[in-house]
Amino acid sequence: MKKFPFFAPFIVALLVLPYFSCKTTPTAPPAPKAPPEAAAGRASPALLGELNAARARADEARKKAADFDSSAYFPSEWEAAEAQYARGGQAPNTEAGARDGIAAYNAATDAYASVFKLAIPLYAQAREDEIVALRDNLIAVGWRDVLPEFLSSADKVALTAYEQYEAEDYYTAKDTADQALMMYQTLTNAYNAFLAAHEIEERGFVSYDPDNFERAGEILDEALDAYEAENYASAYESVNEALNRYNLVLSAGWAANAERYAGLAATARQAALDVKADVAVRDVFSRADTNYKAGVSAFDTEKYAEAAKQFFDAEGLFVTAAKSTLEKRGIAAQTIEEANRKIEESDETARLAELIIEGGAE
Repeated sequence: MKKFPFFAPFIVALLVLPYFSCKTTPTAPPAPKAPPEAAAGRASPALLGELNAARARADEARKKAADFDSSAYFPSEWEAAEAQYARGGQAPNTEAGARDGIAAYNAATDAYASVFKLAIPLYAQAREDEIVALRDNLIAVGWRDVLPEFLSSADKVALTAYEQYEAEDYYTAKDTADQALMMYQTLTNAYNAFLAAHEIEERGFVSYDPDNFERAGEILDEALDAYEAENYASAYESVNEALNRYNLVLSAGWAANAERYAGLAATARQAALDVKADVAVRDVFSRADTNYKAGVSAFDTEKYAEAAKQFFDAEGLFVTAAKSTLEKRGIAAQTIEEANRKIEESDETARLAELIIEGGAE
């Protein structure tokens, strides 16, 4: 019992201290630390995510406008949209910069959408004009009378493209219109190949490149078979190859003929110079020489058909110049001869008169 008073103060202290501790003002918890990027002034990941999303939307709108040639139809509006797009990409990596970039990309998206809306009817009309021009030409040359089913299949695809544009299914319509255009081009090039083959035979050019001529005919048949089987891409490639081969034959034929006509024109030119046609009939000779020089220029640039025509025309004019010169000389010689005859007659008359006078004087 004597120990109790000794420990009493400690017991009282233990009982009292918790009470006063509860009454003490609690210490405020430490403030959360700011993200390192905020402390450095950089944009937060969330804001950067918004910036990337805005750029993705602008990229999509930009591609759509570009795919339909918007920049060609409305260059000023396109440049304005491009300026906004560039501004978005130049935004600094800060909170303010990211927000400015988002605003710029959103403005670019709206601008691209606007220029696309303006361009789409013009794009569709331009493609329609291309198709109609090819189709009208095929009809004019009689394709519908020869192989109407080939033209009909292209017409169906073209009408489908039109319906898709009307339904605002633009990308699908674009692909369909491209296919229709390719089909009309295939038929156009097939017709051109037929013409080339006919010209080669008519001019006797087959012998200049018989291998290409024969192979071209085979490939042209393959192209038409592929078209009939609705393998239009293959038909397009094959018909172009056939036409290219026919053109090689034509080029070889024209090159040989141009060389031959060049020789004839050069010979005629020299003959004209020998009789001084360049002086006697200057105008005709000058025209001939102009054709001759044009032929040389065309030959040097491998425009053999044009060269052959120019040399052919030049030869004819050189011959005409030489002939005209000789005719002029013939007239001149005849005139001189007539004058001499008259002089001689005059001299004889004078001599006779003199004799008469002398006789009378006797």
